[in-house]
Amino acid sequence: MLQYLLNTTAIWLMSLILFDVFLRRESYHAYNRLYLLFTFLLGAFVPLWQWQNNNPLHTTSLQQPVERVIAVKQSIVTSAPSFAIGWEQVLMIIYYAGAFIALCILIMDIIKLTAFSRNGMKSAEGDWTIIETGKDHAPFSFMHTLFICSRQQYSHDEWNMIQMHEQQHTSLMHFTDLMLMQVSRIIFWFHPLVYIYNKRILLVHEYQADHASAKQPQVYGKFLVEQALLQSAPSLSNSFNRSPIKKRIIMLTRRSTTVSKIKMFVFIPLALVCTICFSKNGFSQKFVRNGNIVTYRGNTFEYSEAAKPDTQILTDPVTGTETIKVIKRDPVIIKMNGKDIPQGTDKEPYYTGNGKSLRDYLLQGLKNELCKLDDGQYTLNINNILIDEHGKIVYFEYQDMRRSRTSDEIPKDAPKQNPEVVTTNPSTNITVNLGGGQTMALRKNTNPAYFEEIDKNMQQEIFNKVCDLVEIAPGFIPAMLNGEKVVGTYFTPYFWNHFKIQNHKLYDVGKNGEFKEL
Repeated sequence: MLQYLLNTTAIWLMSLILFDVFLRRESYHAYNRLYLLFTFLLGAFVPLWQWQNNNPLHTTSLQQPVERVIAVKQSIVTSAPSFAIGWEQVLMIIYYAGAFIALCILIMDIIKLTAFSRNGMKSAEGDWTIIETGKDHAPFSFMHTLFICSRQQYSHDEWNMIQMHEQQHTSLMHFTDLMLMQVSRIIFWFHPLVYIYNKRILLVHEYQADHASAKQPQVYGKFLVEQALLQSAPSLSNSFNRSPIKKRIIMLTRRSTTVSKIKMFVFIPLALVCTICFSKNGFSQKFVRNGNIVTYRGNTFEYSEAAKPDTQILTDPVTGTETIKVIKRDPVIIKMNGKDIPQGTDKEPYYTGNGKSLRDYLLQGLKNELCKLDDGQYTLNINNILIDEHGKIVYFEYQDMRRSRTSDEIPKDAPKQNPEVVTTNPSTNITVNLGGGQTMALRKNTNPAYFEEIDKNMQQEIFNKVCDLVEIAPGFIPAMLNGEKVVGTYFTPYFWNHFKIQNHKLYDVGKNGEFKEL
């Protein structure tokens, strides 16, 4: 979300600067209106758009010692962290409160218009419904309804100017722009550039309406000054005196030259720059690996060197037989942006979003994609999720998604896993009893006989969606070490990640091993 807001702000700020420098004082108002609307929507939607795949499937191997995973599992069972409200929850409460207040302001304007309509004296004139409110305010219109204080207070020429002005608002469908900005002011109530855009668009609306009404600029300009002294109208309507009068009077006689129209092409490089630099193809979103260095979302992570295999002698307590086990230790991430990452913490990161865990959040978010898969049991192998000191996901590893074969589907001549080799992979040699003599493997097994690869395009689609979900994931309570917040790993062992697809419906495993539809 933060990246989206930064990209959106960059597009809107750059667009407004170009507008004020090149276009604001020119008289091609239809183009200026189109430019403002186009760039506003550009800023709102381009940061959500991914026009090419810039997230190649990222499958590195970073595993933690199995002893540490067991300890984490035990801590989850015995002492679940106490509930706490993180700063993200506080921000969300503030956001919704602000949006609610903005919505209430809009509702109050609607109530005000309704009150004027009910209490005023109505009459019809052509396509217009005239409502005389008896209130001291400037003329304003809403759709095909014109609100005035009193018909008698205007001369014949003034009344014609008002009608032509408001008719222009209606003919050019300025109401659609007003509705767009009203909705935007609710969604982006906290963003100052939205209010600047609203002000610029309203001014262009008045320029367009003035241009059609001002056959006699001096008379019309004098009339504008008189109306400027009156009370303005609800923000949902087109008001006669809402915009700066001095600028409108100056614009009445301004004509742009043919040469100045070259400025109209400024939107072409602007659109290209915004699409390349501020869409979801932003370069900082890529996984880039160079040796033991990985760069992702603007952060640099350093792996440890792979340790040489070690051996361990195990003694059977009953028979006294000694067995030699080979232990392979995989590389781990030891630094983030040059700063050491603790390999052990007092408290692990704790998920604070909706659902029981980050895994539940990901499954719910992936539901549409997962339901496209064929029937069967699957594993979604995402692990080594790093949570920074602020409770945000800064790194994760997507291994793959595979369909787990049942024991009946595994070829009888399939080679077995070597029991003499133990790795630090916490999911090694884990199976689940499905009942009826059926078992299911639950890890990225090195033996392909136990798993079935899913379609490559589907694999990429799921990975891209995982990247999107991780970017907007709810916050965490960071890991703690010696009373300080530190970067820590949020554990999601493979054997937590099995689920089932049946008749294109998603089923997750329950506490007792049964599958329940999500």
